[in-house]
Amino acid sequence: MNTGRKELVTGGVILATLAGAAVAGVQYRNRFRNYNREYDIKTVEEFSGKVEQIVASNGENGQVKGVEIIVDTGEEMRLVHLGPAWFIEHQQEKIKSGQKVIVKGSKVIHNNVPIVVAKWIKRGDDILKLRSEKGEPNWNAWTNS
Repeated sequence: MNTGRKELVTGGVILATLAGAAVAGVQYRNRFRNYNREYDIKTVEEFSGKVEQIVASNGENGQVKGVEIIVDTGEEMRLVHLGPAWFIEHQQEKIKSGQKVIVKGSKVIHNNVPIVVAKWIKRGDDILKLRSEKGEPNWNAWTNS
């Protein structure tokens, strides 16, 4: 292979690598937008109940994207979005079915379904803090460092 052709092939490989890295970066940043845009500090409420079920929401490729819980308040079942699965799975204290919890979060409509986007979940003396006072996800600190 002559020198000019080698340089052309090397340049093409470098360009393809950079383009792939740029696409991966955009996909990585966009995966959090669903969680970031739905929290509304004007609709924050607090309620208590028992965790009936833990639900993993799946993405297009079947990979677990987020974690939700269904909380029985005694009056109704409430769907509570916690956050991305990778963040919830890295917490020391795990949420379990049957636990009594206090939930503070923003009540919103997502895909025509009323949900609560959790700010924090309290179980006994343990509090799983998911968002700041302004509603910014705590996992952003993990992804922006």
